Amino acid sequence: MRPASTSAAFVSHVLSIAVQQGCDEDALCRQVGLSRTQLADPIQRIPMRQLRDLMALASEACGQAHFGLLVGATVRPGTYGCLGYVAMTSNTLGDAMGMIRRFGKIVFDSPSSQTRIAMDGERVTIEDCRITELEPYSALLQEAVLIGWTAFGRWLIGTNMPPLEVHMRHAALGAPEHYERFFGCPVQFNSHMNGLVFPEEMLRAPVLGADPRTHRSMLLEADVQLGRSYAPYSVIARVRAFLVEALPNGDASLESVARHLAMSPRTLQRKLAMENESFSLVLEAVRMELADHYLRCTESSVMDISLMLGYSQASAFSHAFRQFRGLSPADYRKFLAMAEDS
Repeated sequence: MRPASTSAAFVSHVLSIAVQQGCDEDALCRQVGLSRTQLADPIQRIPMRQLRDLMALASEACGQAHFGLLVGATVRPGTYGCLGYVAMTSNTLGDAMGMIRRFGKIVFDSPSSQTRIAMDGERVTIEDCRITELEPYSALLQEAVLIGWTAFGRWLIGTNMPPLEVHMRHAALGAPEHYERFFGCPVQFNSHMNGLVFPEEMLRAPVLGADPRTHRSMLLEADVQLGRSYAPYSVIARVRAFLVEALPNGDASLESVARHLAMSPRTLQRKLAMENESFSLVLEAVRMELADHYLRCTESSVMDISLMLGYSQASAFSHAFRQFRGLSPADYRKFLAMAEDS
């Protein structure tokens, strides 16, 4: 699996905020091992560990525990690269949000999280959902993500309307009033998710810079950027990355993966074989990694987990998991609970 990464454009934004807060840019770069060459091209991929380290060091150096809030509150289109420009030329806020799923990897690409958007009556939830434990959790980065979504959304539609709810899984890093002042509503820390809830009607809010012709051009450019960013990675890594996102949404067939990678199913199978792998084995490996996460970190039933992993029956999931772990999903969950209590 390819390592988690972010764009040089976003790292440059973090550095600019650190400098505004009195930090020494050169010193920060030396400490985290960043070079000018890495930051010269906005779409250059920067390891996520360097971004996490940079934010932690900058927060400490400038004495701002809520440094993630400062980073998120000041995002603009260029912060998000081509994703930002695709969003700012969309027709509505809902259209702009849809671009996150399609091009979000331009900004953040991590095997441990994915963006989920769900509607429940007149409420919409956008969540940065943690799906594996392959990457360390960074509260500073999570705050930058959620606050960045909010700040950029407000900028797109020209309104500071507060969300209905704000959830963060961690404890407040800074004084709660900093967050309440920004969001315009209380923030539920130590919550079950990292997400925002807002009225469904906001999806129809027009984007102030909507431009259909420029939007089409930006869509093409975004596709090119994705191709340039990920061309060096193996086919296995690209298949795994797509499956992690696609499985919970029920679209993880060989045909859909091949279509996403712009090749025929036969070509995809051939390329995987050249890397001594098969689609079925890659699929099953990703399923087991996600199953481990769901059983460890959620209260979802075995039936629900089997559906999220694309199994037609819970018995098929249980059989596959028993072969993988030597325990049934239910027994594995009991084992984890006993280990925590001991």
